[in-house]
Amino acid sequence: MSKFSVLITLFAALATPLIMAKFRITRIPGTVAEIIMGIIIGKTGLDLIQPNETLTYLANLGVIMLIFLGGMEIDFSLFEKKPNEDGKKSPLGLAFGSFMSVLAMSIVLSLILYYTGLFNNIILSTILVSTIALGVIISLLTEVGLLKIEYGQTLLLISAMGEFIPLVALTIYSAIQQKNYFSALLLPSIFIVAIILLRRFQRVYTFFDKIDKATTQLDIRLAFFLIFTLVTVAEQIGAESILGAFLAGVVMKLLNPKPDTQEKLSSMAYGFFVPIFFIVTGVNLNLRTMLKDQQALILIPIFFIAFILAKSIIFLVLRHRFGNKFSFAAAILMSTTITLVLPILQVGQNLKIITEAQNGAITLAAIITCIVCPMIFNKILSSVKSEKYQPAE
Repeated sequence: MSKFSVLITLFAALATPLIMAKFRITRIPGTVAEIIMGIIIGKTGLDLIQPNETLTYLANLGVIMLIFLGGMEIDFSLFEKKPNEDGKKSPLGLAFGSFMSVLAMSIVLSLILYYTGLFNNIILSTILVSTIALGVIISLLTEVGLLKIEYGQTLLLISAMGEFIPLVALTIYSAIQQKNYFSALLLPSIFIVAIILLRRFQRVYTFFDKIDKATTQLDIRLAFFLIFTLVTVAEQIGAESILGAFLAGVVMKLLNPKPDTQEKLSSMAYGFFVPIFFIVTGVNLNLRTMLKDQQALILIPIFFIAFILAKSIIFLVLRHRFGNKFSFAAAILMSTTITLVLPILQVGQNLKIITEAQNGAITLAAIITCIVCPMIFNKILSSVKSEKYQPAE
């Protein structure tokens, strides 16, 4: 049965984009469509798949690859201080101010959820509400051609902070909840290992070009070595494996790989591992159980509104630079969240902080943001496409 479950999952991964193309479904992100496919063939729907060790392992590799690619997407040239004649804040300054505001708003909302009895863990809900889907944001900004201008750079940096900072917070929180305080103290060691790997391979990476062949693919081998090294270090100190994966992506990016390296890695990830992760996520969602739990059901609109409200503060930070319409569009787009929500909820279930029904409800709220928010963002952009922003120098 285990082999058939893997086979059905792979067929579902192949069929999903074909079905979307056939029926011209363009407004739903592919990742969301894969989760929906998983729901159809999983516990909620046809119950064709029984999650097993092999499928779980492949799904775990999927989220690791997804987070790794998120680390590789960060453009570190945006962190360089540039002369600014008019005294305006840089994209980095705007992004930092925006995310700190989001974090403060997330704490306020989490306190409200706690004192109203809707969600009984302030820290976990703060981490959940503050997350931003870096992968989805990057795909959309690339598609609409905004990544090379100041507006797009600012949104990219906000979303990068919205992935990395909650990721570190989750790692520390998980270690403390498991009373593994030594692991929390050891957390800086993974950053030290990442720095050592970066310095070590900076010297030899140029040598790769001289000896690399089609049959060796040294850049890809290096990428997987970095991933498994930092993931192993993370797991050994009791941290979350996705933190190791993210740092591996950062190290790989800083090594300045060949232009086609990221394309190869993206092809491997999105062609095989990542779809399995999203489909298995849908498979594991038991919406029938959730529908019987009235308290969990209430969490769908509650968390959807919380995701929106937490990011609404971005409008106030950006409006003086980009105007009302573009700032409103930014706040809406930053409300998109899914990538980190799934592992956060998994940690919450493992720690027995949230139930399976609550997991499903919050996941559905995140899925709705991925459908609604990019659509609104695109509509606002199309309505003001006559307005131009010059590329940042």
